[in-house]
Amino acid sequence: MKPIRLALSGSGFKFPAHVGALMAVRDAGYTPIEFAGTSGGSIVAALAAADVPLDWMQRQTLERDWSDMLTFSPWSLLTNMGYCSGGALLDWLREFTGRVTFAELPRRLTIMASEVGSAMAYAFSRDNTPDCEIALAARASAAIPFAYAPVQRRGAFLMDGGMVNNIPADKLTVDDVPRLGVQLVSTQPPMAAGVHTFVSMIPRLLNLMLSANENTHVSLSRQMGACISFVETGYASGLDRNMPAQIRERLMFDGYTAVAASLLTMEAEAAERARTAPAGCAIGTMAATLGAAEPASALQPV
Repeated sequence: MKPIRLALSGSGFKFPAHVGALMAVRDAGYTPIEFAGTSGGSIVAALAAADVPLDWMQRQTLERDWSDMLTFSPWSLLTNMGYCSGGALLDWLREFTGRVTFAELPRRLTIMASEVGSAMAYAFSRDNTPDCEIALAARASAAIPFAYAPVQRRGAFLMDGGMVNNIPADKLTVDDVPRLGVQLVSTQPPMAAGVHTFVSMIPRLLNLMLSANENTHVSLSRQMGACISFVETGYASGLDRNMPAQIRERLMFDGYTAVAASLLTMEAEAAERARTAPAGCAIGTMAATLGAAEPASALQPV
């Protein structure tokens, strides 16, 4: 099997696309040796990093009723700063990751969150937070503002990682192993004129928030030699906890086909670089030079 490093973008309930992406990676003969993830992508990345079987993830993604993962309580909003406490999501993650910590994982995993108090990115990882459960990190990364209650850990006030780094391919180790970022994108038509509800505005506001920094991280990742695979998911809502089966299946299919195509392109480009490189040239040297060592602190500039 061929090694690969993977980064999965924020997704909300559109994470079937990420499961489809992992299926494409497997079917192309690759074995992930490192993961990075944000928000919904961090949930899939955490499960995969903990060796949860991909076939099980596929069944859960397509068949499970996710309505308990996002409940709405005005009292919770007043007391926890989020309509949903996030307790059901955390319990589910702990059950299937075995409450494993970053230090105990068999491979590297980075999960991005936003530290609101300092207005900085917060990177959970083996180096920065070795004793933290990956389940808690994924729960923090998925804390969509006002939908989920923030997570507090050792003085840090943590919310959705999509506000600072929605596609953390730039957090993957830079060496000669190929790196692939899977970014879910939504091409939406302009809003129709008229009166809009709070619920109808939330997805638009989230997309606007995420697009503010995505291009920067995509450009940086590409400069560092990573490939980015874009998956169109504008037909689905990241907040749809009751997503119909046909939409889940379409997301999984689109994630699979987009990543399968990106892997073919990545392999063709690598073969061409190898063919045209001067004898004795280390192709990965420049990219490795661009990759900086991870800071000792979890807090990082946005």
